[in-house]
Amino acid sequence: MNTCLRNRKRHAPQFYRALPPYFGGKRKLNPWVFGTLAKILPPVDWSSLTFIDAFLGGGAVSLFAKAQGFKTILSNDWSERSQLIGKALLENQRVQLSREDVLKLSIPLPFDRVSGFVESQYCPSVFSARHARALDGALYQITQVQHPTKRALLLLLVWHLALGFVCFPTSLGSSNRPFAQCLDGLREWDSLNPKRFLDGSLDSLLLPTWKMLEKKRQVINSGVFGGSPVSLFQQDVLEFIQEVKGDVLYLDPPYAGTLSYEKSNRVLDSILFGSQDSRDKPSSSFSQGVETLDTLLESARHIPVWLLSYGNKAISLEELMCLVQRHVPARMVEGFSRKYQHLPHVAKTNVHQELLIVAYPKTIGG
Repeated sequence: MNTCLRNRKRHAPQFYRALPPYFGGKRKLNPWVFGTLAKILPPVDWSSLTFIDAFLGGGAVSLFAKAQGFKTILSNDWSERSQLIGKALLENQRVQLSREDVLKLSIPLPFDRVSGFVESQYCPSVFSARHARALDGALYQITQVQHPTKRALLLLLVWHLALGFVCFPTSLGSSNRPFAQCLDGLREWDSLNPKRFLDGSLDSLLLPTWKMLEKKRQVINSGVFGGSPVSLFQQDVLEFIQEVKGDVLYLDPPYAGTLSYEKSNRVLDSILFGSQDSRDKPSSSFSQGVETLDTLLESARHIPVWLLSYGNKAISLEELMCLVQRHVPARMVEGFSRKYQHLPHVAKTNVHQELLIVAYPKTIGG
């Protein structure tokens, strides 16, 4: 068995740290996903296989697959934030950030610029003035960087930095307003929930920016390593699957009835990629119902092995297995489930389950 898969508890946290928290991310579920694949296709054979990640998302599956020694990995996602992760950590096999690269991000905006985009739009609704100015200065310095991989790494660092400037990093929005107001002297500290002083919520908010930049540099560099070659795509998922050829297809579409990625990442997208307003972007059709799954599976019939992750809010395990079997009646279809909370501090209920379906030709089953 592949060394990284066998010793995943020791190795996985090291390179996972480079990935920002991402709703629906699979870093905790990867051992389950790839362990299931290993029962069908022995890891010793993975070096001859092409792995396809049709919904790159937060990058956890592709990054883990990169460490497993597949012949090649094809990763696709239409969103700019997923492309950023792909350019910084997946395609990149060796370029890392030096201390000099990161120290330049501490330089403030030029004097001829009164205020930057982040300060004008998200202070104090999201960030304190100090943090907003730090982000604006870093973003300006990144525009001066010519090396495309370095630029992607630095933008990924700013992503981490922005999450470090709010109390709850998985909800980058107005929920941080009270903390930003306290930092700016617009609100009394004793008005905050006393629990916030005990659970570590305020730790990163009080760190000097230069110290956080160095800390995040080391975190991001931990995710840069030489592994399976990765090709990055930014296509409509149906077009991508119809055109691509490979051996193992991993599908992790947005789950029906769950949080819209476009709305939940509006502030983040605005900071990283300019003043675009994600409120005008329509939600993914996958988030609106299970019907789109039919078209998705129909387009993937030419790929022999499927791994499908899904949630049980709108469909049961048995119903999902029947849906998959209808599209590939000649294949073995197996289904698994486990309780899982993507955001334990937000999702208080534990009735939600993560579903995993595997479909494969009967001739290759172990």
